[in-house]
Amino acid sequence: MKKKNSKIVGLGSGLSSLLGADFDKTKAFSENKNFQNLRMIPIEFIKPGPWQPRKIFDKEEIEKLANSIKEQGIIQPIIIRSVANKENEYYIIAGERRWRASQIAKIHEIPSILRDDVEEDKIAELSLVENIQRSELNPIEEAEGYLSLINKYGYKQEKIAKVVGRSRSHISNMIRLLSLSDLAKGFLIRGELTIGQLRPLVGNSNSDHILETIRKNNLTSRQVEKLIKKTSIVCDNTKIIKTVDIKNLEKELKEYIGLDLDINFNDITKAGSIKIKCKNLSEFNYIIKKLKS
Repeated sequence: MKKKNSKIVGLGSGLSSLLGADFDKTKAFSENKNFQNLRMIPIEFIKPGPWQPRKIFDKEEIEKLANSIKEQGIIQPIIIRSVANKENEYYIIAGERRWRASQIAKIHEIPSILRDDVEEDKIAELSLVENIQRSELNPIEEAEGYLSLINKYGYKQEKIAKVVGRSRSHISNMIRLLSLSDLAKGFLIRGELTIGQLRPLVGNSNSDHILETIRKNNLTSRQVEKLIKKTSIVCDNTKIIKTVDIKNLEKELKEYIGLDLDINFNDITKAGSIKIKCKNLSEFNYIIKKLKS
């Protein structure tokens, strides 16, 4: 029979490197005397750590955990670190779900292990690994976690790959998702579209208009690629084939400014440009004065 947590083997040391391999959470308050840093901390003294990659928490899951805490208490302490140069303020290294649920359960103090000896870059690494182990991050949170290790702590993609037990290409591909539009990221975060469906849109600007088509028809990655090519051809054609309204507008503007011009409008993206043709510097100055008046 396969062990339930066998899938996380090789993903990194996780929180065991903070707590120690011999830590027994069920004995944290009785027999285990090695944890001098174990203490009860008022819940209002604690806040999420800036290194936390997870931004979205399932409200229903937190409420279930709160009900469990009401019945059984907090069995496993959270891990915290002092906020630099501030008294009675702590960042959460691990255990933000328990901290959030404890507030709902109206717990005033929470068992905590203080670890000021752990470097911030190591905390960021462990926090990311722990969340990936538990599959608690959406793709954008995971990508932002990787990018944070690179930008804030100077990690290379090769090191991140080794830490989280993924390939370097996986790290690179995830980070590229951050170039998607906010609308596309929203579809991905909500689980309405998959990474595979959205990957063809990476590097393609003005593609938001096809997101709903992809979702409604549940298009595959290959079908999305074909759709992008098709809409690209249509976009090019709409610049050449002008409607009567566009032609009339061109004529009206030419009569108003007295210069030749060209209007291109894309009916799909609802964007376009106006090109005014000036033969000399005097005509440029004339246009500038018209715009300022």
